[in-house]
Amino acid sequence: MFGIGMPELILIAVVALIVLGPKKLPDLAKSMGRAVREFRKATSELKETFQVDSEIAEAKKAFNEFHSEVNKAVQPEAAQPETPAADAAPQAPAESPAPAAAPEPAATPEEPAEPSAAEKLEELKKAFEAWNIEKFSAPKSADSQAPDPPPADKPKSA
Repeated sequence: MFGIGMPELILIAVVALIVLGPKKLPDLAKSMGRAVREFRKATSELKETFQVDSEIAEAKKAFNEFHSEVNKAVQPEAAQPETPAADAAPQAPAESPAPAAAPEPAATPEEPAEPSAAEKLEELKKAFEAWNIEKFSAPKSADSQAPDPPPADKPKSA
């Protein structure tokens, strides 16, 4: 503790006893103990605030990543021009007994079917939810789970 050993502490206590006297020394020690306790409490609250801020920042970053992935997945499909079914379908002969229906374009064996934007979005939502469950349901460290012990001595009001 600051390079102060036992002989130095004894010397400081003797000087304080001589300067302050035996009546004021216990009150000074009591107020010093309260000050140290309040300082530790304020420090732990500040650490908790920083931890909460960092968790919020992580969640915000994950949300932004999710948002950008969704935009990347949806924008290519939105940018493709939609072709009307009449332009894409060959003209049906007039003597056809069945009503003219727009045939679906045949999928070539080389090209796998591309999932729609809704399917991509649903897949991303599921992945994000799974990530959230995994991230926030992980057991916390033993330090954060232990409740703060009650103060040993409570000041009495005068």
